[in-house]
Amino acid sequence: MKKNSPFFNKKSRLIKAPELDDISPAKLAPFSKSAIRRKLPELLTVQNDFFPCFDWVFPPPLLSKSTPPDHADELFIEPSIIPGGYSIYLHSPFCKSLCSFCYYAIIPGHGIDIAEKYVEHLIKEMTLYSNTLRGQTCESIYFGGGTPSFLSDELLTRIFSSLHHNFSIDPLAEITIESAPGTLPKEKCELLKSLGVNRLSYGIQTLDEKLLANMNRDYTVSQAVEELSHAIDIIGNVNVDTMYGFDGEEDDTLINTLKRFHEIGVPSFSVYALDKQRSEGKVQLEPPRDDHYEHKIVKFAQAEDYLKGLGYKPVLQNIFIDPERASYRHQLRRWDNLPLVAMGINSQGYAPRKAYQNTASLKSYYQMINEGKLPLATMDELDPELELCRELTSKLRFTYISLSEFKYKYGISIDVVFAHLINSLSELGYIECRDDILRMTEKAAYYNNIIPMLFAPDKFKEKLMGLPEEYLETFPVPFIMTQLGSAQSASFDFIGSQHIANAERRVNWSRRLKHKEDKFENRRSGSGRRTTDGLWKWSATNDLSDAAQ
Repeated sequence: MKKNSPFFNKKSRLIKAPELDDISPAKLAPFSKSAIRRKLPELLTVQNDFFPCFDWVFPPPLLSKSTPPDHADELFIEPSIIPGGYSIYLHSPFCKSLCSFCYYAIIPGHGIDIAEKYVEHLIKEMTLYSNTLRGQTCESIYFGGGTPSFLSDELLTRIFSSLHHNFSIDPLAEITIESAPGTLPKEKCELLKSLGVNRLSYGIQTLDEKLLANMNRDYTVSQAVEELSHAIDIIGNVNVDTMYGFDGEEDDTLINTLKRFHEIGVPSFSVYALDKQRSEGKVQLEPPRDDHYEHKIVKFAQAEDYLKGLGYKPVLQNIFIDPERASYRHQLRRWDNLPLVAMGINSQGYAPRKAYQNTASLKSYYQMINEGKLPLATMDELDPELELCRELTSKLRFTYISLSEFKYKYGISIDVVFAHLINSLSELGYIECRDDILRMTEKAAYYNNIIPMLFAPDKFKEKLMGLPEEYLETFPVPFIMTQLGSAQSASFDFIGSQHIANAERRVNWSRRLKHKEDKFENRRSGSGRRTTDGLWKWSATNDLSDAAQ
């Protein structure tokens, strides 16, 4: 029988909470460089996840709750740190079958019979955003699920037609759709390409027949390989989701799977660990780690070395691409605090300084849309400090931080605000700073969910101190954040002339990305695929001439 925390759902979100609005902030232990250096090794022994994890969010979803607005104008009332642009996420909950490892909001099997009604409301939801976003450009679309390719050709055509009718989509936009074996015949690939899809994510997990038998996957390896080959020939920019850490898995299973995919010509890989912890209870300050925890870290390191040896480059912690044939723009831009318009049940979006999530109930979703209201269930409001730290912690967790980029975008010197924390983590060998780039080291693998959280504003951590002790013990990350004490060496300065300069940046924002010494241009190659957004070095220009006119 599954055991779950009585206070948190599978994404570590509170489902039973105290009256947080009445919490009185407590005082953190005073700032002390020697105390930070002394406490870190002990606190970092508290694990809260396997490696690597993708479902991770800052700030921890415990505070900052607000009543969601009914209309998009209210949701997008704050100015964006990247004006003029946004991305879109669509969610289709329908799948052929429920995989044994899945924890997402899906409707398996014959639930596809209600897909037409769902798509009608998804299209209505688009109209609730279209006027607010007029004059801005959508730079990427990600259609996830579920298995969107399980939808009929007619419904897919209606969805993409409505996207173009309601939103201004960049001609070079990266447009991704998720798919699964058994839903992607050659004709479906051709249709998707004609609809503008230029990136496909294929959830195949493994090519080991024995492991597949225990996953409730409705396909054979030969069928999957055939579909995948067609997708590579027709769409080209194809990512394959692979997974490891299964019971009964051989030591060489993951490498053999990656090798086979490479031979087929796959240009992009997502490498995930099987997550058992979402169905196991937390015990005091030692959250569950399955028996394969240490094994998973070793397996991932082996896979990383193997893929790098073949010329694939890491663009996210667990995403590897061939830069000449693949892209991964959508998720990378998410960590830039680019607004993300999320549509469909249970989808998660981001408006400037507001992280929000749609209702997971079909009944509520239909009712709210029919009333002309955004189908939002929750919303976290962020102040300027949390907005900056959302980008800081996410990039440190998944990629890296450019100190000059943050100085340009926010007017804040990260290496000044967190000087002693950075120095202490560097001395311990968990982070390194070279040529303006701050990133976690391989040694930080065991603690890569916790270390970024330490870069939270002290003001926010003091609010966490007001949580009842039982909540801190149930969710260990806030416990670690608060027990470290004050970690800021200086305050965030968003006032005065610096605040004015930051506001000008929001109006006149432009940026260029560079890979090595070559200027990166946002273009398509001759084969029709996007040039990748890999680990590009950052530089910026700030043309104020437009503001003067």
